[in-house]
Amino acid sequence: MTTTVHKAQMRETKGLADTSQKPRARAKHSQILDSARVLFLDQGFDATSMDAIAREAGVSKATLYVHFDDKDDLLLALVNEECKRFGPKTLWRDHGGKIDLRAELHAIGTTFLEAFLERGLAVHRLVMSCASRYPRVAEVFMKSGPERCDAEVAAFLRAAQAQGLVDVPDVAMAATQFLSLIQGKEILKWALSMKTPSPARHRALIENGIKVFLAAYERRPAAAKQTGRNPAKASARR
Repeated sequence: MTTTVHKAQMRETKGLADTSQKPRARAKHSQILDSARVLFLDQGFDATSMDAIAREAGVSKATLYVHFDDKDDLLLALVNEECKRFGPKTLWRDHGGKIDLRAELHAIGTTFLEAFLERGLAVHRLVMSCASRYPRVAEVFMKSGPERCDAEVAAFLRAAQAQGLVDVPDVAMAATQFLSLIQGKEILKWALSMKTPSPARHRALIENGIKVFLAAYERRPAAAKQTGRNPAKASARR
């Protein structure tokens, strides 16, 4: 760890870099993060030293410390960056129009699962390996990843409820339930380095998850709730 005096000197240097060499400073910042990403994901956090990161990035240790106070600081920045770049993309945006309940739930589920097929699993493993010793890492990950996803699904459910499509007493809980239904045990299996599920398995998880979710929360006509039958079919029989 660096001394208090050293950190103060680094912050002063960092301020000069930010004001006088912003494009160059941003490029160096990204260069260091890219190198840390390679080493942390390949070798693990504990096995990676700041010396190794500086060598990988092709910068001096002095330059490295201009941008990051220590390895913990670098890890936090990397987790935040990874969640933004490779975590689930925005799951749903309010388009202001009529909601197609099943189609939009399917799109949400597909976007969520596809993120883990790309880089999400590697970040997940990195966070799990560090979270018990560095609670701040878990906090950054939760806010940038799972909590953001839950909030976006909750926004969708509130919009669907406003249009009379669902009846959801606890929107926050229902959002978490939906994402849990469509991921099943797959993320846990990936984290344990078990076989990657097939596209067919993904489709089944999403489609069956939607069926279970809507069985609990989809709003149906009052007549159908009372009789348990389709009102149109009942009318046709008469």
